[in-house]
Amino acid sequence: MSYQDQLKQEQPILYQILKKSFQSQKIPHAFLLVGKNSSIAAHYIAKSLICENDDLACNECIDCQKIDEHKYADFIYANGKDETIKKGIVEYIQEQFAKSSMEGKAKIYLMENIENSTVEAMNSLLKVLEEPIAGVYAIFTCQNLNRVLPTIQSRCQVIQLLPGSKLFLREQLKKDDLSEDDINILSELFDTYEDCQQYIESEVFDKLKLEVYHFIEDLYLHRENLVINVETHLMKDFKEKDKIQLFLNMLVLGLRDLFHVKHSMNLTYPSYKGLYDRIEEDENQLVEKIDLILNTEYLLSTNANVMLLMDSLMYKL
Repeated sequence: MSYQDQLKQEQPILYQILKKSFQSQKIPHAFLLVGKNSSIAAHYIAKSLICENDDLACNECIDCQKIDEHKYADFIYANGKDETIKKGIVEYIQEQFAKSSMEGKAKIYLMENIENSTVEAMNSLLKVLEEPIAGVYAIFTCQNLNRVLPTIQSRCQVIQLLPGSKLFLREQLKKDDLSEDDINILSELFDTYEDCQQYIESEVFDKLKLEVYHFIEDLYLHRENLVINVETHLMKDFKEKDKIQLFLNMLVLGLRDLFHVKHSMNLTYPSYKGLYDRIEEDENQLVEKIDLILNTEYLLSTNANVMLLMDSLMYKL
């Protein structure tokens, strides 16, 4: 399925706005996409601005590839998730786009998570938007529209993205001939097929699933092994913070299954049912354990020390 077809199914409002704008050649000078997982759609708008294909981007030509790789000469990218967007980047955009186009097509700046900008950057950006230049296009994304200046919103085509369809995502994953466990986990943790792709048939993903099994088994049946196994396996093999966060989220799904077993509900890890049947757990204590894990996952996102947090988690569990 082409991305254009996927967009038509998953984001019909965005698709219709883009289709109508590009067909009529009445393209807004600034877009603001609101919602999670907006990066691919934002890049697709950028590609559509320069692609020679009729209306929307083909997603295959050299120009489209340049946008994907951030190698298009008249393209400037910033992401507030990586680093707070400051006034300097806005001044850099003004300086670069005051020059002649190097590609001979549209000049584009794409700023993701724009709500993570300084006040000075927001004010400078507002001035740029107040005096649009022909051939220069802005594409913004945000997850919290309330943190974007209303005056900036008023100068953009604001498009609220729809939540991803889990049913549609599951159908896509089934085509990859994945196990029921994998389909359940991926569709629980991610919203789009693109987000899942890096974990499909991934050795990392398979190892993390196994670590979830061993963690639950040790936690309830071999407590004396829990700390040593986490230190010699999980923490030895996965030092990156994002991998530990993924593990913790997968672990929550496994512990939630213990509740589901008691109430004859569908399991995320049906292949682990044999293990679940050997475990007795008070529901209130189970909820407390899940809360501890979720809190640890949150603290990891605040740049806390991974090893210290995991040691603390195991002690509390």
